[in-house]
Amino acid sequence: MTESNNKISVPQLFCVLLLSRLSAEIVYPRTASAAAVEAISALIISELIRFALALPIIVYSFNGNNIHRAVWNKNRFFGWTGALFAAALLVGASLRTLFYSAEFSVKNLLIGGLMWAIFTISAIFAIYAAAMGAEAIARAGAIILIAAALVSITAMLADIPYMRVSAITGGGDFSSFLNEIFERLMRGGEYLIFAALLPYAEKKKPASAGKGILLFALFSTLAAAFICVFNCLVLREMYGLCEYPFIAASSLSDIAFFKRLDGAAASVWTLCAVFRGGLMLLAAESAIAEVYSAARHKRRQKSEGETL
Repeated sequence: MTESNNKISVPQLFCVLLLSRLSAEIVYPRTASAAAVEAISALIISELIRFALALPIIVYSFNGNNIHRAVWNKNRFFGWTGALFAAALLVGASLRTLFYSAEFSVKNLLIGGLMWAIFTISAIFAIYAAAMGAEAIARAGAIILIAAALVSITAMLADIPYMRVSAITGGGDFSSFLNEIFERLMRGGEYLIFAALLPYAEKKKPASAGKGILLFALFSTLAAAFICVFNCLVLREMYGLCEYPFIAASSLSDIAFFKRLDGAAASVWTLCAVFRGGLMLLAAESAIAEVYSAARHKRRQKSEGETL
């Protein structure tokens, strides 16, 4: 069972999910399409597909507390299979995020650094973050999100003079568009995090968590689309040539003595990506732990019944 001192609020859960989603949007390299219309369309379609796949989790969250335990109570095989599969996906996504964050750091911060050394340090930090538990990671996530938002919004405001609406054009082929959708689907995982951390969420009302995940679905889509549109408006024809469009756009910012903000943006979003890796590891552990706890509780009840 989840300990009462490891509870998090629904707004905190919303913040860490949003931070996780946006860090993948910035730290992962640009996807297949080099055309603005295709990139934005693929982003929206992938978000809708992820939302449709997560509908059972979302519907359950309006009345339930732990979907993995609930499935186990109905069928032990499917309960364990579902929890282990979700955990495997989360661990895989965490390793992928840590790899991309290390690559991102080498190319934008520690140029010429040893990528595997950075990956190892990032992995240790992610494991430490996961070991701290849900309450600590939720508090840290809210603070990091505020810092990332301040730096990013400042860079965006400084880049307003470079924006051109004529940059939103099409021109990509259908195969690259499909590859774009697939790659963006692979950037997900937040709904699995939500399902695993749902038992930790303190709900003021039974539907609080459900409403929170619906707000996340809306705001994460809007925020990710806004970042993509911003990149296209600022970079224009250079969008398809930039591996990390947001950092390339941030390099154009010029605010008094701050000059370029790409270094600050790269630093804070690298931290966000490593934080995402730790969050996913925590969610993977939680998914398995809840099913194991249910199995142990069932064995204890059976043992006590036999003793009586």
